[in-house]
Amino acid sequence: MLGDLNNKNLEDIIHSDKMQEIRASIKQGDLHPEYCYNCIQAERNGSSERDWHNNVNPEFEPQSADLDEHLPTLIDVRWNITCNLSCNYCGPYCSSKWASLKKEFVDNGVKPYHTQVIDYMMTNREDIREVALVGGEPLLLKENATLLALLPKDKLVTVITNMSVDFDNNEVAKQLLNRNNVGWSMSFDNVGSRFEYVRHGGLWQLLEHNVSRVTHAMKNQGHHGGIHAVYNLYNCTRLTELMQYARKAGVSILWQTLYQPDYLDPLKHNKTIRDLALEEIDKVQTTFNLNGQENWFFKNMRSNLENAIATDSDQTTALREHITEIENVFHPGQKGNFAKLWPELHQAL
Repeated sequence: MLGDLNNKNLEDIIHSDKMQEIRASIKQGDLHPEYCYNCIQAERNGSSERDWHNNVNPEFEPQSADLDEHLPTLIDVRWNITCNLSCNYCGPYCSSKWASLKKEFVDNGVKPYHTQVIDYMMTNREDIREVALVGGEPLLLKENATLLALLPKDKLVTVITNMSVDFDNNEVAKQLLNRNNVGWSMSFDNVGSRFEYVRHGGLWQLLEHNVSRVTHAMKNQGHHGGIHAVYNLYNCTRLTELMQYARKAGVSILWQTLYQPDYLDPLKHNKTIRDLALEEIDKVQTTFNLNGQENWFFKNMRSNLENAIATDSDQTTALREHITEIENVFHPGQKGNFAKLWPELHQAL
């Protein structure tokens, strides 16, 4: 969207005409419709990554800043899309596993500009307040091991990980667990067999072990974070399972809105499915003492579900086709398991 590091210098991209256009829009108080699309979508139901960025640099005033002003306070690093899972709501644009299943070529090798990016970060290390490791699966990216070895120990490092890598034998995980200023966003949305169905390639037993390593670091090394969950059709009737697990493990859940695909958005399904989702939100609100973000999210989601206008055919056909494709083409070992694991949704379809 902003520029290609294969043929442009990073500094040139940062100060390009496109970036000037985006800064001018934000300076005027308007979210840029293309660049800010994901935050616009997320804020239908509460917060977005915009809050994260603003919290990293709370004293920055976009209205008074020059259009060419740029300090790299937050670095969001995504070297490539190497990933070990083919999650049901993901695709080849974010996962090399999906690219392989769909026979789409992905060049995940080391790029010449990787050194340039690390050099830029080291040059600007005094301005950097947070380095966010994202993927693909960031624990599988060798560049992150190189970066962590160079990054001062006092810098905050946050990581969004699927938690499905062997922490005991992974270099990036070991480096993170040896630091004292780490924030963990543990990305999963279901538990047990439902987790393994949605996060295909993941093992629930391994994830539980890794969560225990992280919670130990939270208690003893000042690490922080929690579960990073996306509200979607696969968990809209099973929220209490995940929340009970989180409470027992002693971690919080940050709930986020699904951007795509539409057929996994409970808001875009028939009334039967929306009523099932509302019943589960009722159960959550009466069972748990919700924190501020949880309360805000489920209050907004309840309102959106109650006000949603959908017909019985809106996304039902697309969802059926998705399940058929998952179970017969891409994950044949899961054949028939959607009906067994989510009988209430199977009946509603």
